[in-house]
Amino acid sequence: MIIGLTGGIASGKSTVSNFFKELGVEIVDADIVAREISERKVTIDEICNIFGRDILDENGKIVRGKLRERVFQDRELVQKLNSIIHPQVIEYFKERRERNRRDELLIFDIPLLYEAKMDALCDKVIVVGVDRKKQIERVIQRDGSSEEVARNIIANQMSLDDKIKRADIVIMNDGTLEELKGKVLKVYKELREVIK
Repeated sequence: MIIGLTGGIASGKSTVSNFFKELGVEIVDADIVAREISERKVTIDEICNIFGRDILDENGKIVRGKLRERVFQDRELVQKLNSIIHPQVIEYFKERRERNRRDELLIFDIPLLYEAKMDALCDKVIVVGVDRKKQIERVIQRDGSSEEVARNIIANQMSLDDKIKRADIVIMNDGTLEELKGKVLKVYKELREVIK
């Protein structure tokens, strides 16, 4: 069974993913897949054609912070970047889905699951949610972003309400780490029952 795991930036989705991993569930992380794809020379060249070469470091690698600040100021630029990366990511996940057995849990950790229409590859979807104020604080603290950049990133993602409406399971990250871990364990047990 393939479970899509999604949530907005700084929602705690990665923490939830790690808790599932600790329980022995295999995780395929879209950020890692996308990073590997974006490090290919051909992809770097495509990205530089749109955003310029000043987003590269001295070794020709993309400086993610520079790219992020440029991209999230403009919805059209987000779409252009996605049009380069997403088709390759989607193809990878389609291939991985084909290799999955029905009696095993496999989590596709995909931040833009709905936006990229990758929910169609999943049997169920879990959305991790967090209060907007807390989300902004976490982006600022975690990434060193300004409040304006944090708000722009969040504004360019599908709203939490829209994600929740489409989700099969919602895990609200509104308490302690231990409470979150307990919620993940409960969901894990429910999913194991479904695939028995």
